[in-house]
Amino acid sequence: MKKLSKEEEKKLSVEEYKEYYLWLRNLYEKSKINNLSLETKRKIHPLLLSLIKLSNRINGYKLKILNDKRTNTKRPIIYAVTHIGKADIEVVSEAIKEHFYLLCGDFESLHDTLDGLFLSLNGVLYFNEKDKEDRKNVKERMKQTLEKGGNLLYFPEGTWNLTANLPLNKCYYGIIEVALATNAIIVPIAIEQYEKDFIANIGENFDILNYFEADVTKLKIDAIKDLRDVLATLKWEIWESVPQLKRNEIPNDYYQKFINDKIGEWPTLTLEDFRAAVYRDKNEATIEEVFEPIKKLHNK
Repeated sequence: MKKLSKEEEKKLSVEEYKEYYLWLRNLYEKSKINNLSLETKRKIHPLLLSLIKLSNRINGYKLKILNDKRTNTKRPIIYAVTHIGKADIEVVSEAIKEHFYLLCGDFESLHDTLDGLFLSLNGVLYFNEKDKEDRKNVKERMKQTLEKGGNLLYFPEGTWNLTANLPLNKCYYGIIEVALATNAIIVPIAIEQYEKDFIANIGENFDILNYFEADVTKLKIDAIKDLRDVLATLKWEIWESVPQLKRNEIPNDYYQKFINDKIGEWPTLTLEDFRAAVYRDKNEATIEEVFEPIKKLHNK
């Protein structure tokens, strides 16, 4: 197999495309840049962070830290961050300053890009979120990274929050499983974006050792619920810190423009792709499903 141009990729069938990118990712996993040691990546990090800050300024991004309540710890850290758009990684990098490995489910879009190169130099754990075996494998790689003393950047929502009314989506409890297995501290971080202005709110350390339930499943459910509540509260504090708009000051097309702008940041994905990645309870209906029958009603 050989590398293809973007035009050649477009001619591949779904199965051929999947097989091709599996081959590419296998090449990447074996590459020298991916297998740089933790010590080497930590040495490179200050330079990368300076370049990220420069890139943020060039792109016009401004960052305000509302609070930073984390405390020092000798335990490995998982930064749990709310997810709102493409610039989240760069902005959070500037906010926390510390080195981390990113958990990322989009190798296809980042491969052979400048962003992908930066992530590779800093440290990234790619996985296919649609592949059950790959999700299982990346958990082991996360555990190995933390056990070696590395830190992780983790988006527990699994995708961007493009809802009209939720502070954040429901969260996957894989982050709790990994923290339990490695004695890691979770540092919750909420971010919000207003055009090119970002606000980060860093919360207190979230310690999984505070949970003592004998039933591990109940422990994971309780812990992820509490972590989501913490992240939602951090997001709410951001909202309270900015000037409030009156309803008549909000354009009627505000939400649709928000969606269009966000999807425009990542043109290889659709709104359906983002919605499909949201964690969902089996017995829970979406807003769209609830109101779909109403749309079919006819006035008589």
